[in-house]
Amino acid sequence: MINTDLKGHFLNLYMIALSDNNFDEKELETILKIGEEKGISKVEFEKIIINPTSVSIQIPTDFVSKINLLYDFARVIWSDGKIEEDEKNSFMKYCKKFGFEKETSEELFDWLIGFAKKNITIEQLEKEILNLSNN
Repeated sequence: MINTDLKGHFLNLYMIALSDNNFDEKELETILKIGEEKGISKVEFEKIIINPTSVSIQIPTDFVSKINLLYDFARVIWSDGKIEEDEKNSFMKYCKKFGFEKETSEELFDWLIGFAKKNITIEQLEKEILNLSNN
């Protein structure tokens, strides 16, 4: 059984993909790949988007969880090789919900999109975060 936080995360990813009014096949592929990494099947993902009212969206409380979530957003945004203004605006709204200031959100967006372009793993991202916190 998928926990409610994970269901909410995938509903958020779906909403990011829809934010530019163009749900690209590559965005869906990226969401399904992220789901596979987290143990969610395509069928389970479909159940989430078919019945979104059954999902309560939780805001992560720790920094690393927030960054991991935002990185998944960046991966979906970059999956079609272009960044739409609506997608970036949605990313910024989530940053605000997560308690990040506008300037920090801009830096996070650029930093995470850079990693999405390189297709780094969550494990690699967490190593980067650890390196930053040690400096």
